[in-house]
This record gives sequence, structure tokens and C-alpha cells, in this order.
Amino acid sequence: FESRVESLSSQEAFDMGVDVDPTTDHRWQLIDFPLDERHAITVWRATRYAKCLKATDDTLTVVELKPKTGRYHQLRRHMAWVCKTPLAGDKKYDAGGEATNLRGRGLFLCSNRLILEHPFYNTPKGRKEWESLAEQDKFAGGVLFLSDDDKVMVKVSIELPPKFENFLEGQEARFDKFVEDDQSD
Repeated sequence: FESRVESLSSQEAFDMGVDVDPTTDHRWQLIDFPLDERHAITVWRATRYAKCLKATDDTLTVVELKPKTGRYHQLRRHMAWVCKTPLAGDKKYDAGGEATNLRGRGLFLCSNRLILEHPFYNTPKGRKEWESLAEQDKFAGGVLFLSDDDKVMVKVSIELPPKFENFLEGQEARFDKFVEDDQSD
């Protein structure tokens, strides 16, 4: 197996079949690293940085992760083993060290967007039913759409749980308090 880590444009990630908006100018990092002797690809990008006394270099990084493949604990293992930055709260793959300081509040990993083939409308019986629907009923307010290869797809998303923002705000407030206290001494 070959391993590689490289930078991609949004268009390049999209062309690989990753669920990204190809019109943005975001840069994505590609991890192509085998897991359990099987091909595994993840693309990711940093979306926010927060100051944190318990983190390496005093910085927590919020990342958006997009798996192209679906291996067991792929996102957790790629971040911990390839990027050497385990997810906050990941007791299994944090490898001890400084990362253990961020245990105790659960794993900070949330699948907040999912796209999959519709399990019924892509069967012969379901496709007939889909074709008989009125146009305004077919797309369910944007939840359903047709892929480039004419499959009915389902797209769902949620906001991140409040614990994510609360954790970041708490860590930044704590950092600011202790840095301010150190500077006043």
C-alpha cells in the first residue's frame, strides 16, 4: 500500500467524489493511508482555531472531516496516526501524552451531514413510484436530489451539538484568564 498526504482544491476533492462545494476556494488536506490493509481516504480542513491551555501549542483546531471510504474508526485513526493530532476526548487513539488532558467530556466527533442513496426510490418498484410523483413532491424541500448518474439521493444535516461551542468558549475563557493573570504578576 502507498500512503500520501497532500493539499487539494475544492474542485479536486469534488472530482474525487467527496461531498464538498467545488465552487469554494477552500484548500483540503488529503490523507490516503491504508487501515487494516485496506485503502482509506479522508479529506479534511481546519475551520477554526481556539486557544486552550491543555492543547499542544495552546491551540485547539476545529476540523471538517470528509471520509471518501468508510473504514473502522477511519477519521479517528487518520487524525491520530497520520496527522498526529487525535480528536479531543478520544481515549482510544490519543496515545497518552498531552491529549489525555482533553478527556472527560466525551468524544468531540459529530456526523452532522450525510448523503446516501435512497433505499427505496432506487429499487425498480421505488423508481416507478418516484417517477409518478408530482415535481413539487419529488425533492422534499431539498432533502432529495438526483445524482449525476440519475440515482435518488438523500441529504440530511444538523447543527453541531452545543457542547462543541461551549467547550471552545470555556477553553478560550480559561486561557484568557490564566494568560492575563500571568501577565499581571
